Amino acid sequence: MPKRMSPYRRHFGQVFLRDPLVVAQIIQSAQLAAHETALEIGPGHGALTAAIATQAGALYAIDIEARYVHDLRQRFVAAPHVHIVQADASTFDYSQLPSPLVVLANLPYSSGIHILRHLFVFRQRLSRLTIMLQKEVAARLLATPGSSDYGGLSVFFQYYTAIRSCFDVPPEAFTPRPAVDSTVLSLQPFISLPWPSRDEHWLFWLVKCAFMHRRKTLRKNLLTALQPRADTVTIMQVLELLHLNMNTRAQELHVSQFVQLAETLHRLLPCQHTSGRIES
Repeated sequence: MPKRMSPYRRHFGQVFLRDPLVVAQIIQSAQLAAHETALEIGPGHGALTAAIATQAGALYAIDIEARYVHDLRQRFVAAPHVHIVQADASTFDYSQLPSPLVVLANLPYSSGIHILRHLFVFRQRLSRLTIMLQKEVAARLLATPGSSDYGGLSVFFQYYTAIRSCFDVPPEAFTPRPAVDSTVLSLQPFISLPWPSRDEHWLFWLVKCAFMHRRKTLRKNLLTALQPRADTVTIMQVLELLHLNMNTRAQELHVSQFVQLAETLHRLLPCQHTSGRIES
């Protein structure tokens, strides 16, 4: 009988990369240097791990499953620069690892964004990231204002990093074969934020509220979120200051405009701590 995927792998939508040409493309995209330290998330059977190990000065590979960790430790027992760590990548304390880190990962479909968001808590320790995500999820990170894919995730990641698409990967490059395509992305965290916010929690809470009902105007979403601290007159005043009209929708705003919106409201309204987590 064929081996079953573990409950963890089924739950998080993990598929294993098996195409050596795709592995080579990922390594080429990452442009690893011999003096750099690499971090791989979810090595699984180690197809990408083996390639990274030949390029990086040190490699830390994190997997949650004991059997994969055991197998990889046996496989790389003679490679002292390769460190296989058993841990949950979505909660791991990355400050335990050396920095800066070059991240390479075939992220699980179901938990990839959760892992990536957690990684960005430690973004100052990250040199750059070359990651693979489900194609439709990658499209949300890459999306530009005015497109149907543009939303809270787009704003969150584009606030912190420059993102570009490297190449698409077909289902036959994996086992088991998924029903969708994947995309490899390059993320380069900004050394200095181009549009810094004085209160990022407030900014991302506001972004979440702005996209709460995509068919509604920005004015209506803000009014719903900010009552009773703000009325229609205040919201219209803010929109006019930013040269936005009453029919503007959240998906039309660039990241820099969201920062301007947050800063303007921050000045006009009583300060209140909010959660910066974006769920959209």
